[in-house]
Amino acid sequence: MWRRIRQASLSFLLGFTIAFVVYLFLRFDADQVLLGMAIGAIFGVLLAAVLLWLEHRYPDEPRS
Repeated sequence: MWRRIRQASLSFLLGFTIAFVVYLFLRFDADQVLLGMAIGAIFGVLLAAVLLWLEHRYPDEPRS
């Protein structure tokens, strides 16, 4: 179940992110957009680390 939820969430986030970045480049200065992308990438890496830690701590299959 968690795998399917994660897969659907990542698909949604990928599409949303691509569309939003294109919109930002059309709307604002490129330097501001790149700074925002760098900040977003940092938080994305932190979120990925937390998700990996949670997946390791609470696996789908119980430990024997």
